[in-house]
Amino acid sequence: MSTQATPTLQASSNQAAIPVVVRWILLGLALLLVGVSWIKQSGVEMREADAPIVWKKSLRFEDGSHGEILVFDASQKQIATFEGEQGFLRGTLRALARERKKRSISGEAAFELSGHADGQMVLSDPATGESIHLASFGPSNAQIYRQLQ
Repeated sequence: MSTQATPTLQASSNQAAIPVVVRWILLGLALLLVGVSWIKQSGVEMREADAPIVWKKSLRFEDGSHGEILVFDASQKQIATFEGEQGFLRGTLRALARERKKRSISGEAAFELSGHADGQMVLSDPATGESIHLASFGPSNAQIYRQLQ
């Protein structure tokens, strides 16, 4: 009769270990789902190779005396002036300029704006190799650069 008590204790300890393993598996799956969801909502895209470039334009950006952004083409002709806050335009230019500053590269070199066969537009910096896919930030933000075609 006393032999029955020992197997019962072993069985109950095995039963308690199974739910702990299941809890860890469920926790791991939950973290995986949260991670995938966060990546999808953050705008990070897993892209294939870019479509062929249809057009490309060299542009230089300068701050104007009244806070505006002046845009010059390769022939040093002013082609646009952006007034006001221009948060997206300033943000993208600041990101590329920060990379130049990290690498001690002069800020005077032109950036390249390119249009691809699939409709994508990319602002790139030949000096650093960095690029920004403008459509990733939505069509209204990309429209700012579309004006510079």
